[in-house]
Amino acid sequence: MSLQQRLSGVLMPVSSLPGSSLCGCLGAGARRFADFLNRAGQKAWQMLPVNPVDECFSPYASVSAFAGDPIYIDIEDLVETGLLTKSDLAGIPEGPKTQAAYHAARSVKMPLLRKAFDTFRQQTANGKPPTKYHAAWKPFAEQNAWVYSHAEFCALSEHYGTVDWTQWKDSGEFTSGKQSADYAYAFHVFLQTVFDVQWNELHGYCKQLGILLIGDVPIYVSKNSADTWANRQLFQLDADGHMVRVAGVPADSFNPDGQRWNAPLYDWEKHKESGYAWWLRRIGHSLRRFDALRLDHFIGFYNYFSMTPQPDTHDQGFWVPGPAEDFFETVLREFPEAQLIAEDLGVMNPGVHQLRDRFNFPGINVFQFQFDFRRNTDATAEWKVNSLVCTGTHDTNTLAAWFDEVLLDRKKQEPFWDFGFLFNLIKAAMPDACPVTRRSILWGIIRKVMSSPGNVSIFPMQDLLGLPESARMNFPGHASGNWCWRLDESYLTDELADRLRAWTAEFGRL
Repeated sequence: MSLQQRLSGVLMPVSSLPGSSLCGCLGAGARRFADFLNRAGQKAWQMLPVNPVDECFSPYASVSAFAGDPIYIDIEDLVETGLLTKSDLAGIPEGPKTQAAYHAARSVKMPLLRKAFDTFRQQTANGKPPTKYHAAWKPFAEQNAWVYSHAEFCALSEHYGTVDWTQWKDSGEFTSGKQSADYAYAFHVFLQTVFDVQWNELHGYCKQLGILLIGDVPIYVSKNSADTWANRQLFQLDADGHMVRVAGVPADSFNPDGQRWNAPLYDWEKHKESGYAWWLRRIGHSLRRFDALRLDHFIGFYNYFSMTPQPDTHDQGFWVPGPAEDFFETVLREFPEAQLIAEDLGVMNPGVHQLRDRFNFPGINVFQFQFDFRRNTDATAEWKVNSLVCTGTHDTNTLAAWFDEVLLDRKKQEPFWDFGFLFNLIKAAMPDACPVTRRSILWGIIRKVMSSPGNVSIFPMQDLLGLPESARMNFPGHASGNWCWRLDESYLTDELADRLRAWTAEFGRL
C-alpha cells in the first residue's frame, strides 16, 4: 500500500486496544482490531509512538526513541512458548474497560516478564529446544546496536532509582561485571527482543490483510533518556549534562502562554558533522517497524523555537533555523522509498510548506482546524490530493465534543439549524433521506472528510464512535489526565464495519 493511493484508515494507539487486562498489547486483541479494519475496508492503521511512556503516560517523552514499551508485550504468548505457565497468569485483575491502567499493568507485568526471563536463561543453560525468542536473541542484538545503551541506561536507572542521569554517581562499579549488573542488562535486552518478535508478527499479520501501519516519530527526545545520555554531544547541554536551552512553542490555540516541553534541543551542527548518523539510525529503525511515518512537529526541521529551561520574562524564546533541505536530502539518499508525512499543523510560515512540497511529503488537514464557520466556501474541497485528511488528531477534542462546543457557542446568538452554510454542507454529505440528528450530522462530517480530495483519510476511533470529551486522548500543555482512553471491544460491531466499508467504497477509497 502507498500514501499515493486513495485509501482510508483509523487512528488507534496500542495502549487503547481492547482484549487484554489493564492495557492494550500486541496480542490477540491487536489482531482482532486489524480484522475489524479489514472488514471495514480500512487500509491504514495509524498509531501513536510505541516507545516507553513517561510518568505522565506520554509516549512523546520516552526514555528511548528506539525501544518498545514492555507493557505492550503479550503475556499470553509467553505462556504459549513455555516461558510462563497458565498458573502464572492467575489473579491478574481485569481493570477498567475504557481506561488504560499503566501503573497497574507495569506492576503486574514486570514480575512476570522477569520470571519469563529466568526461564529463558534456564532453558538456554540446559540446552532445551529453543523458543522463537531464543532464535531471535542474537540476530536482534546484532541488528539493533541501540539496545546496548538502552539496556545499560535502564539497568543504571533502576540501580540509582532515577532516570535523571545527571544524579548518577560513578557507574563504573556497577557496570564492571557484577552479576546483578549483568542480569539487569540482559533482562532489558530480553524485553526488547520479545517486543520486536511480537511486533514483527503483528506487522506481518497486518501486511497479509493489506493494512498499512503508520507510525509517529516525535521530533524531540527526553533529557532523561538513553538517547541523550549516550549522545550528549548531539544536544544543547552543558558540561554537567543540564539543558542549556529547551524545546517548545510560542502561544498557540492550545495554550495562550506557549508550551515549554522540557526537552533538550539538538545541536544540529554536530548532527550535520556526523552525517546525521543518529537520525538515520532512528528513522531506519522506525521504517522497519512501520510502513509510513508521521514526522511530528515538522516545523522544527525548518526552524525551531528555543526557550530557557525556566521561565524568564526577559527571554521568552526565539526561532532558530533548522537543518531543512540538507537533512531531508540526506535521509532520502539513505531511504529513497521512505513514506514520510509532514505534521504541518498550526501556524506555519511559507518556508515550512515549501520544504514539505520540495520533497513531496503529504501534509495534514484537520476538519476541526481548517473549517471556518465564517466563510461560505467548502474548506475540504480545497485540500490537496497529496495530503492526509482527518476529523481530528490525538491532540484535539473528540469530534462529538468539538461539535457540542460549537453548537453551544453558536446557540448564544442563533440556533445551529439557522446558520445555514455549514448545516447545508454537512447535510449534503449525508445519505439521502437520512434523518437530521446530532449523530447523523457527526457521520455527515466524517463523510465530508472522506469525500475530500486528500489521498489518505484517517479517523480517530473515538470520532467514528461519536464518543464524548471523556474519550479525548491528549490536551496539550496539561500534564495530567491524558493518554488513558481505551476502546470497549463491544463497540466494534458488524454494523459499524459494514457502514464504514460502504462509505469507503462510495468515495473511492476501498
